[in-house]
Amino acid sequence: MDKFIRLADAVTEFEADYNDTAQTDHTKYTLAIQQEELKTLWKKAKVAYEDLVNSDTLDAKAISAVKPKYKSSYSVYLRCMSNMADLHAKFVKSEKDTEGTSLQEHNIHLPPCDTEVFKGDYLSWPTFRDMFTAIYILNKRLTPVEKLFHLNQKTLGEAKDIVRKCPLTNEGFATAWKNLTDRYENKRILVNSQLQILFNLKAIENECGVSIKKLQRDINNCISSLKSHKIDISNWDAIFTYLCSTKLPESTLALWEQTIENKTEISKWEDMDKFLSNRFQTLETVSGITGIKHTKTPKPPNSKHATETPQKRLGAFQASVAKVTCQMCKSNEHRLKDCQKFRKLSISDRIALVKNNNSCVNCLSSRHTVSRCTSSYNCSTCHQRHNTLLHMQAAAPNSTVQKSQSDPMDSVASTSAQAQLRLDSARANKSS
Repeated sequence: MDKFIRLADAVTEFEADYNDTAQTDHTKYTLAIQQEELKTLWKKAKVAYEDLVNSDTLDAKAISAVKPKYKSSYSVYLRCMSNMADLHAKFVKSEKDTEGTSLQEHNIHLPPCDTEVFKGDYLSWPTFRDMFTAIYILNKRLTPVEKLFHLNQKTLGEAKDIVRKCPLTNEGFATAWKNLTDRYENKRILVNSQLQILFNLKAIENECGVSIKKLQRDINNCISSLKSHKIDISNWDAIFTYLCSTKLPESTLALWEQTIENKTEISKWEDMDKFLSNRFQTLETVSGITGIKHTKTPKPPNSKHATETPQKRLGAFQASVAKVTCQMCKSNEHRLKDCQKFRKLSISDRIALVKNNNSCVNCLSSRHTVSRCTSSYNCSTCHQRHNTLLHMQAAAPNSTVQKSQSDPMDSVASTSAQAQLRLDSARANKSS
């Protein structure tokens, strides 16, 4: 009897200790341990009570006195277990709410994930294959016919033609995906394309951080792609370092050679990769510093040319240096007045040529008419506003005509029109 009373009192004391502890000091793990401890304690009290009741040492009066103690301890056990279970449920619910809120906060700003359209490029096939598999094929909510519909939307060109051959049904998706895989899952072509990129890298002419970074990235991309295709490149360091060395500018190559301690051993691509990273970072830093240092405030434009656009100034310059073209023989070596073919023509033929070309009868230029000629020279024979080579004298001596043809004045010109030229010539003949 003493054992049972001691165990029953222990259950009551357990509840008192639990109630004295603040809820903030409890966790779902400590509650689980306390629940197991209370269960074990109550089992011992129950076994002691059953042994006491089934023994022959107690009479009916003693047993009736023990039963209230048993019922009281049992009520304490139920109440304490219930309180601990309620508190444990609150902890679990609070954790779930926190996890749900955290997950919602992380996903609220994420953009939708989707694959790009596949156009039949061998280099793009591995990416498209894995992305389409992750987004559409492994999606359990999509039926096969829905997957086939999305596959039609995500393909173009030859790839789309392969997919279209299959009917838009649940059975058609498996066939379409198999045909697409058989067509582009060509390991040999994929590897050859990476090798083609590797052996056709562009050489870097100037010390440029961006170019060195691109060269490094292209080689590393080829290495990653070859590894994904299960190509053993563990002994390819000599190939990678040699190809990269042949594309580097002279200064960078010299710095790389200086970093090699053992000149007789084959360099590792890992070492060269680290060198390239340091090199392009250094060049970018230097470029940023020198760019800030040499930045100058632009000077204000000249007031004389402030209103002129660069195109206008360039056009004026081009006009000033443009070459003169002979209208007779289309040569850039001489002017019309210096052309021997033009000099051999008769005066009437010369006048007709100048008239047909709408040229100036004073300076023989084809760029303006006679009314716009600014030359101050006149005819050397009659001092009228026409060129000496176009002077006409009907009654002039042969010597005069020969002189005008053999000894032309290059600096003498005229600005009269063709009709005015003939009128002046007539007046000159009458006065002579």
